[in-house]
Parts: sequence; C-alpha cells; structure tokens
Amino acid sequence: ASDPAPAASAAAPAASYPPHSTLDLPKLSPTMSVGAVAAWKMAEGDAIAPGDVVAEIETDKATVDYEAQDDAFLAKILVPAGTADVPVGTPIAIVVEDADSIAAFKDYVHGAEHAAPAPAPAPASESAPATPPPAAASASPPPTPGGRVAASPHARLTAAQEGVDISTIKGS
Repeated sequence: ASDPAPAASAAAPAASYPPHSTLDLPKLSPTMSVGAVAAWKMAEGDAIAPGDVVAEIETDKATVDYEAQDDAFLAKILVPAGTADVPVGTPIAIVVEDADSIAAFKDYVHGAEHAAPAPAPAPASESAPATPPPAAASASPPPTPGGRVAASPHARLTAAQEGVDISTIKGS
C-alpha cells in the first residue's frame, strides 16, 4: 500500500475527492419513503464483494439485508447504525474502487458544502447558490396533519442537499 492520501477538508467539494460512488438508502417497497439503518455489517475500510451484506435496512414492515452489487471498499459510513427516518435515496455510505482512496474520505461530511455558512465571509458569487429560489420566498404551504410538509422523498433529499428548508417552499 502506498502512503495514505492527505485527508481532505470536510467542506471540500465532491469533485476534489478520488473517484467514488454513494450507496443510497434503497426503496424496498412501493410505499417506502423512509427507512432506518438498523446495523452496519461492514466497517470503514472493508473490502466488499458482490453479494456481501453491507448493512441491514429497516422498513416499517421488515428488516432487509443490503447486499453489494459490485467489488468496492467501504470508504465512509455517512448514516450511523440506528438512524431512523432516513429518506429513500439518501446517501448512506461512500464506496471506492481503490483501497488507497479510502484515507481521503476519513473526514468527509456529506453535504458539508451545503451546510450553514462558515463564520468567515464568503464571496457573493459563492453565496448565491445557497439562496432559496424565488418560489421559496412565497408563503409556506400549510402543513399536513401532524405538522409534516407534504413533499416527495426526492424533493426532501434535493432540498436537504441544497440547504433549503422545504417548509418554506410553496407547492405547485
């Protein structure tokens, strides 16, 4: 093995990391919109082969093994075991093809580039994408019973990745 790659900054854009893929929370039933990572069966740094059980995913009805489809290495677990109400499609782990790439993800935080602004002032051109789209400026939609905003899992995921409070967006 070669020397580990220098740890990347948690706020570095994904493009500055070695080639990688995400393992996303799978949709295990037609009605599933959220799930839970019940347990991780692999640890960061482990080699994964097709058919290996990487994690146990819990739905509202069952706990199902999440099996790997390809050879890879588990570089970073993004959603810890026991985390509930994870929207379908949310990245739960980072995998890489090359074991030497694992170290680059040691301090990786998914979505850090969309997190709250840092204490240091950012140039205006970089802060513009974090501004909500014009539709978000309108009145927020009435929440559904129970205080939840009606939105698809994909819409929730996209809003979370972009750092937008979904409750401030008016539906169409």
